[in-house]
Formats: sequence, structure tokens, C-alpha cells
Amino acid sequence: MNAFVEGKSLLKRVLGIPDPYGNFRRFKGRVHPRTLTRRDEIFAWAEAQVQDLARRESPEAYEASPDPLVRRGWELRGQALVAFRNKCAGFGDLRVLVHTPPVSVSPAGASLFDNLVQTLEYMGIPSRVLQWDESLSVVLESFAPTVLMTSDHPLYLERLGWEALAAWRRERPLLLGLTASPSGEGLAPLAERLAWAGAHEVAFYYTFHSAEDVLCKGEYSPFRDVGEGVIPVEFGANILQYYPVPGVVRDLDYVFLASSNRRKWSRYIGWLGDILSRESGFLDGPGWEFDGRTIMGSLPQDAQRYVYARARVGLNLHLESQIKGVGELNERTYQLAACGVPQLVDNAALLPARFRAQGLYVASDPRQYAAHFKTILSQPEEAAGRALEAMDDVYRSHTLFHRAEGLVLRLWRLLQ
Repeated sequence: MNAFVEGKSLLKRVLGIPDPYGNFRRFKGRVHPRTLTRRDEIFAWAEAQVQDLARRESPEAYEASPDPLVRRGWELRGQALVAFRNKCAGFGDLRVLVHTPPVSVSPAGASLFDNLVQTLEYMGIPSRVLQWDESLSVVLESFAPTVLMTSDHPLYLERLGWEALAAWRRERPLLLGLTASPSGEGLAPLAERLAWAGAHEVAFYYTFHSAEDVLCKGEYSPFRDVGEGVIPVEFGANILQYYPVPGVVRDLDYVFLASSNRRKWSRYIGWLGDILSRESGFLDGPGWEFDGRTIMGSLPQDAQRYVYARARVGLNLHLESQIKGVGELNERTYQLAACGVPQLVDNAALLPARFRAQGLYVASDPRQYAAHFKTILSQPEEAAGRALEAMDDVYRSHTLFHRAEGLVLRLWRLLQ
């Protein structure tokens, strides 16, 4: 079978036919062998840390840490947790149900919505995940939400029990919110979707893009006449899960936790090929298919911060659309910074508006990316100083608490 696949790929190259699958397969085949042989050890180690969290993350362990990044992260996180604990508990009628896919359906969606629910709960808003296979009618009766957030995509909408929702809304108030998606793969034309939303009494739209993007893009204007208009819920760090941990040696040259799908392949190949073939580290996420399991899908979320704690470099890449426009920085940008990992990233357009210039190592092309990687490994003290600055930026302004607070205020106004 492998010979057949390789033969087919070779024929495509000879004929000049694009072969993205073959190119990505060869790229994966060049990953440093030690990256693959250490996977079992790293999985077992991460699982053991999660089983011993109370001891490993005790105040005494943080106070005894020789790492200034760990101690400063402990201080900044503590301040933020105190500031946001039950901060929105006074919004009495607000109860939020968030429709969340499994990692196998949408790694990004699972992460976004799970993190949002954790954050709202901590801030004092009763919140709950509506799992992919749960009965909406049962959850409505048991949880009695006043807000239901889902995605304007057929994968999500086809899973909801619309008859049960309509019956519930005839008796009690429930605001229905959809993602504001002007266009996208698998979506019907916008006019058709807006008409459907009107028929189903959609109360608001929300987006994970930045407020700058919503204001400057005319393509969001069709959504602005619905309820509160478009509510930005920009990505941020869920510091309930992502933060520095004590007692961990930075022994992996890099960590890259990211999903892999076709639209990312060309950037992965062009920007990461040299680093991944020469250096050993930890590469993991849905779509890589090294051994049928991933840290993100197979272990509790806590495991990710422990794997990050072993990274000398946190690799990060954005989509082409994020490079060209100010729509968003990916979640990983904020997570790495919150964990105190020296971060190597491409030059996404929104970066200068969210991080100070010296907090991250920002590259404009693959050659500079590779050069920065060598610099971080050879100058760990400078790298730690930058990570400290980026961590400070995140905890002061870019946690998911900061993002969710604006969402809560907008939703509460809608309920009045």
C-alpha cells in the first residue's frame, strides 16, 4: 500500500500535478526520529503530573522555585484570580449554555467553548457545556439556561433539537446566539442564513475576531441590526488551565501543540521543515496521526501546561488570513505567554496591538524564523526575559476573563 501511495505521488510530481498530501506526508517523514521515540515517555510523564497536581502546585513549591518566570507567573495569576472570582455573580438571570463539539469534530471549537464555560463559571455566571450527543430537551429542563450559544454552521445546527427549543422558548426567555460568519467552508450564502436566523429568532451574533476587525470590516454590517449586534469575544488565555508550573526542567528544544489540516500544510512545510527535521521536541495535535493519540484529546487539559513547561521554545504559526488581517491571534499565542514559554511566532497583523515588541520572537519569513530559534536556544537568559514581558502582557490585559467580562455585560443588557 505504501509503495502504491508513493508511486502515485511520484507520478503526480513527474506530471506537474499538485500533491499536497504527498508533500505533507514527506514533511512528516522527515521529523527528527527522537521526537517520535520520546512520545510514550512524555505521555506517561504528563499523565503522572496530572495525577499529583495538589502537591506539585502547592504554594510551597512555587515559593521554592528558582525560576523567576514561575514565581512571577504565580504572583500575576494569583492577582487575576482574586480580581475575577465571582466578579459577575450579580447578573442573576444570566445562565449560559454553550454548544461544544468533541475534539474529533473540531479541535478549535472544543478548546474555545470549553475554555469559555470554565471562565464564565469562575466569574460567577452559571454555565454549562451542551455536549454533542446530549438531548437538548433534557438539558433545558435540568439547567434552565437563559442564553444558548452555538455556531452558525450546519455541523452544529443539525445537532440541536429545534422543536424542543421552540417549545421551551414559548414559556421562558432564552436568547439564541450564533457565530457571525460572513463566509466560510460549508456555509450557505449569507442572505439565506440571515433569513433562517430571523425565522428562528436569533437574538445576537458573536465572533472570536477582534473588536478592530468587527469595526473595520464592512462584511460584518449585515449582522449589526440583530439584537446587540456583533459581540466580540476575542481569544485570550484561560489562566485556570494555562500558567507556569514549578519543578519542571526545560529539556525539550521545542513544543508545538497544534492541529494539522490541509489549509495549514504549506506554512508548516515552509516554516517548520528545517527545525523539525534537525531538532527533537514534542509535536502533537489532531491530524498529525503519529500513534493514534494526542495530548489534547487523550489526557486532561492540565497536561498541556506541563508539556509546555518542558519547552525551551514554544513554536507558533498562524493562518495566512491572520497574517494579512487584524482578525485574531490564535489561542496558542496567549497560552504560551501565560505559561511563561519563550515564544517563536510569525508576524500576525494583530501582534503589535496585543504584545510589546520585545515580548516575543517575531519572524517575517522562514529564514528569520529558523534564526530566531537558534537564538532562543543559545541565549536562554534573554529568552526568559522576553517570556517574562509577554507573560506580564497576558495576565494584565489578555486573559479570557478580560474577554468574557465584555460578553457578560452585553448579554445581560439583552436580557433586560
